[in-house]
Amino acid sequence: MAFLRALILTSCLLLSLAAFSQQDLNKHIYPLAPSTSAPKVVIDVTDSPESKEWAASAKKLVEDWYPIVVSMLATQDFKRPDEIKLIFKKDLNVPAYASGGSITINGKWIAEHPDDLGMVIHELVHVLQQYPRNRANTGWLTEGIADYIRWWRYEPEAPRSRITENSKMTDGYRVTAYFLAWAGKKYDLRLVPSLDAALRKGEDPMPVFEKVCGKSADELWKEFAAAAR
Repeated sequence: MAFLRALILTSCLLLSLAAFSQQDLNKHIYPLAPSTSAPKVVIDVTDSPESKEWAASAKKLVEDWYPIVVSMLATQDFKRPDEIKLIFKKDLNVPAYASGGSITINGKWIAEHPDDLGMVIHELVHVLQQYPRNRANTGWLTEGIADYIRWWRYEPEAPRSRITENSKMTDGYRVTAYFLAWAGKKYDLRLVPSLDAALRKGEDPMPVFEKVCGKSADELWKEFAAAAR
């Protein structure tokens, strides 16, 4: 009888430890959303015919990476666009920008930076984000998530931004991306998908930091800035 009681207690203990271990392990596993195939990708080089070869590479990149990016964000209820259009212009005042299901790309920029396919990934994230308007000023976080996918998932070996005393969490782009990557790796890899989920619902994403990581965004930033410098 004593042996049976001990066996039951041991089994319960092992189950508790297993549950705790899984819960702890979840923090270190990137929570992949269901993937889906890429929609039709269309190229328009009417205004920049010299971009045709580069455009073909960009088209394949979007086709290959659309399912991957979908799986890295909170896209469970995202409605896949019927098509994604890559429009090439001779010159723009930015390397590229996304609007709805279209990505407009600067032909002059890619001629001077032929290896910059990563910007297509950044803009592809914007195609998938499509966040509704909210009262919080979250543009910095929108850009930070897009750069996080680019620089920490598509180009994980790229040089990191230099963090200085003047750097701020709300700088956006690479600085914010670096911060998100650090916080996710140290505390919980579910951070970026959770922020994305809040933004998709039009919610204030700032409470997500403490909910997921156990510390406020400001506390995390202070810790990150000290470590990064």
